[in-house]
Amino acid sequence: MKMLLLAFALCVSARAADLPGKFSLKRDHWTYVDGDFEMSGVLLKPQGKGPFPAVLISHGLGGAAQSFGMMKAREMVQWGCVCIAPDYTHNARAAGEQRAKGSRDMGNFGASAENLRRAKTCIELLKQMPEVDGTRIAAYGHSMGGFVTIGLAAAEPGLLKACAITGSGVAPQDGFPAPSEAAAAKIRTPFIMMHGADDTTVRPSQSEALKRILDKNKVPNDRLVADGQNHPIDQTMRTDVFRLIREWFEKNGVLQSK
Repeated sequence: MKMLLLAFALCVSARAADLPGKFSLKRDHWTYVDGDFEMSGVLLKPQGKGPFPAVLISHGLGGAAQSFGMMKAREMVQWGCVCIAPDYTHNARAAGEQRAKGSRDMGNFGASAENLRRAKTCIELLKQMPEVDGTRIAAYGHSMGGFVTIGLAAAEPGLLKACAITGSGVAPQDGFPAPSEAAAAKIRTPFIMMHGADDTTVRPSQSEALKRILDKNKVPNDRLVADGQNHPIDQTMRTDVFRLIREWFEKNGVLQSK
């Protein structure tokens, strides 16, 4: 499948000029620069003019737009979604540098102010694209990317149509890469959560806590806990995870039902 068309690239560049910074797209790789603020990632779209729904894809610790984001986008673009995935501060390079230094400081990882800025910028870029239906934008994230997804939904309650996370959740209080329970109480976006019962990286109790908050506030949600599965449930249960995300997006108006 031809993911991107030249005409699309030219059109996106023109519309993105409405933003304060400079957006550049070459094949499936994009950059955005606004003064000292710079970010990059990958972008895929279905064939045709749309308008299409769109998905923000957020990688976990040590991941990257080119690897995690591209892998997920190649599936979701077949659903008819424009897919954008940025590199976050917890990407492969940053994680490698931390390991080399022996540092455990994760203050700028996950749902940090910097990463939420990157996520919000991606949404604004999507909204500038004529091929995107700005009323049908969803988000999916794994692990720390899930923290970003939760944080974005909490910071901008009306921004996203639906969200999905795997191996992710909330923290009891502020000061962690995961959003706090207090922050999550602001969420009004429908969420689906998938977690491995044996996950020792992000504990299942963290998505359970998010579900309790959403239930209390009567926000539509669903949670699957898979026995015998560890942290990379997005890989070990790939087919089921994609199916559940797609069904959730259909149920909540991002995608048209089959």
